[in-house]
Amino acid sequence: MKIGQLIKESRERKNMTQQQLADQFHVTRQTVSRWENEQSYPNLDTLVELSFFFEFSLDEILKGEGKAMEEK
Repeated sequence: MKIGQLIKESRERKNMTQQQLADQFHVTRQTVSRWENEQSYPNLDTLVELSFFFEFSLDEILKGEGKAMEEK
């Protein structure tokens, strides 16, 4: 699973809008949209915060291990 797809699915599971996620992480809604559409990526610090917030493993994203690999 790609970073953008994971962010979008995680956000939707929490019934959050892009704007709500943007407010939570002090970025613009457009930034969240770019993340979800794979046009840009969160910086490492934000990615760590996202992993805690959405409770996913950084290994899932950075190495493509675990649940993310099973879904391919």
